[in-house]
Amino acid sequence: MFLTDMHIASMIRRPFNSGARLWAPVVLGLVLVVSAVGCYDTATGDASVTDAVEFKLPAFPETGSNAVQMFTEMHYQPSYRSQEEPRLLPPEGSVPITGAEIVYTSLDDYNAAPTMAGDAVAGQGLYAINCLVCHGAALDGNGPIMTYTYTGSLPVDLRADLTRQSTDNELFAYVTAGGRMGLSFRMAGRASQSPMPEFKRLLTEQERWDIVEYLRGVIGQP
Repeated sequence: MFLTDMHIASMIRRPFNSGARLWAPVVLGLVLVVSAVGCYDTATGDASVTDAVEFKLPAFPETGSNAVQMFTEMHYQPSYRSQEEPRLLPPEGSVPITGAEIVYTSLDDYNAAPTMAGDAVAGQGLYAINCLVCHGAALDGNGPIMTYTYTGSLPVDLRADLTRQSTDNELFAYVTAGGRMGLSFRMAGRASQSPMPEFKRLLTEQERWDIVEYLRGVIGQP
């Protein structure tokens, strides 16, 4: 006797959909019986009473988003899904066909690098999504996050002279590396401890230049 995943899943699913809910006690009874007289792998749901009687029961994996897998459907079977290991990653040091962004390690290098034209309108939208929560709609460092207990470094007032006097390339460096603090950690060859995210990991190079263009339009020229 061999019960497939489809058979077990349909036995469990149909009664629940019809409102009868008669199969739940049966499944639980099978779990108890097989646990006592047969073999039952709680991690996979594989169960057997004899060599000729094999079937599936609910699985109870230790980890995963589904703590109890009552329905042994195709979704839970071994398969390669998007963003799951094993992945075929590009070789280390390879460059995408669109080109690779150069990562600089000092402000002098950033200032010597060419700039990109930004779109202030796009930058305003990106700021609203990524920056406003901390730096505020008025760029004054009084974002909605300040309503709650905030134990880290206070968000920077982007209207202050220190920010306005920065070059566009320096603003890009700060957005890229997680603020002045994040850039300082990167220059020291250490992982950033800045409360500001390293937006190099979240936004494209063009999107970061769009934010710079928006900031410059609001805070003025150095």
